[in-house]
Amino acid sequence: MHITEIAPDEYTKLFPNVPHIFGTAEFSELNRDKASKLHYLAIADDKIRFGIVFGQKTDGLYSPFSAPFGGFVTVKTQRLRYMDEAVELVRSFQPQANIHITLPPLIYEMSQLSKWVNVLQRQAAVTCIDLNYHFDLSLFPRYEEIVGRDARWGLHRAARENLEFVPLAGNDSDIERAYRVIQANRAEHGYPLRMTLQAVKDTARVVRADFFVMAHDGIDIAAAQVFHVADGVAQVIYWGDLKEYAHLRTMNWLAFNIFQYYYKQGLKIIDIGPSTEDGTPNHGLCEFKESIGCQVSPKFRFVL
Repeated sequence: MHITEIAPDEYTKLFPNVPHIFGTAEFSELNRDKASKLHYLAIADDKIRFGIVFGQKTDGLYSPFSAPFGGFVTVKTQRLRYMDEAVELVRSFQPQANIHITLPPLIYEMSQLSKWVNVLQRQAAVTCIDLNYHFDLSLFPRYEEIVGRDARWGLHRAARENLEFVPLAGNDSDIERAYRVIQANRAEHGYPLRMTLQAVKDTARVVRADFFVMAHDGIDIAAAQVFHVADGVAQVIYWGDLKEYAHLRTMNWLAFNIFQYYYKQGLKIIDIGPSTEDGTPNHGLCEFKESIGCQVSPKFRFVL
C-alpha cells in the first residue's frame, strides 16, 4: 500500500460514507483555523482502503484537531493486516512528528474500533483512556426501572413542577436562547465553554443540530445543544441548568425529556460524552450520568 496527500474535495469523493461527522472534510474545513495546516491522507493499493485527516500543530499531528474524536475512515470493513500497514504508513508520513490519534468510543463501531485498539496499542503508546457515557434508547420504555433511586425520586420531584421542555427551531435567535443558559451554567460552575456563540451557529450550518430549553414560569432555567454525529447517534455537546433552580431537579427532567424526544425519533444512542479529563474522573458527573441510566465505554487516545 501507499499513502498520498489529497485535496479536501477528493477526500470527500473517496470517502462519502464516513462513520461520524468529525471525520468529514466539511467539518474539518469549518475548523481549519484550529491547526496551522490540514493533511487529508488516503491509503491504497489497487483499492482505496483508508483515509484520515490530521491537523498540524506545533507539537505534532492530531486526529482530531478540533473534535471529540477522529481516527481512520474506511471504504468498508478492513482486515487487521491492512490496518497494521496503514498505521506504519501514517508513521512514515512525518517520521519525526508525534502523531496523536483519539478513537471514537467503542459504541460507535464496536468491531472495527476494537481492531483499531489492538493495532494501535501494539504500534503506539496509550496516553489516555477516557470514560464516555451513553444512553441506549432501546431501554427507554423501562426508564423508571433502570435509573437509580435518587434519579427516580428527582424525576418525580421535577414532574410536579411547572417545567416546560421546549424543542427550538434552530434559527439564530433560538441558538442564542439556548447558548445564554449554557453560558450562565458554565460561568456558575467555573467550567470552560470552548465553543463561542458564532462557532455554534457556524457548526449548525454544517451539522444537523438540535437545541432545547427547559422553562419554569416563563424563565429559561436549563438548556441543551445536541449534534447528530452518526447514523442513529446524537451527541449532547452541552447541557446544564441554573443553580438557582437545581433544587427542582431540572437536569433529571431535561435528561428524561431528551431521551424521550430521540426515542420517538427512532434513534439508537444518545452520547452524553466523557466524565473524565485526560483520564481523571469527575466523580460527581460519573455518578450523575450512571444514576440517569447511562452506560460507559472507553475512548482511547494514542501517540505514535
